[in-house]
Amino acid sequence: MALAVHEWLRPRLGDEPHQLIIELPRVYAAACQKGDQNDLIQLSGVVGMLGGYLPNVATRRSVYPRDWKGTLDAGAFIERIKQRLSPVEHLRVELLGAASLHHNVWDAIGIGLHALGRLSPRKVFPR
Repeated sequence: MALAVHEWLRPRLGDEPHQLIIELPRVYAAACQKGDQNDLIQLSGVVGMLGGYLPNVATRRSVYPRDWKGTLDAGAFIERIKQRLSPVEHLRVELLGAASLHHNVWDAIGIGLHALGRLSPRKVFPR
């Protein structure tokens, strides 16, 4: 899988060093869980292996979901992410696979925008 990710990244990033930002999953109390928490543990293992194997990673860091998206409703947050993209960036978004998994793509883009400082709420000041 790491080789496949590397081959996907190569035409997009070349051999330039890049920053890797990984979202650390949170495991909540049983009453607050969504889905199978074991899936998060498996995902963490895959992400850890990818993060350790990918070449040209200059820096690595991690964020928790609340750090980058707060507590805003998921649908509203995806709209915020879309608003922060330029038209050219929006055209480059690849939503492949089942529509029920598209939120994962938007989350990855949101994490990147957060790392670049482009995701914070815009303040509107009255004139």
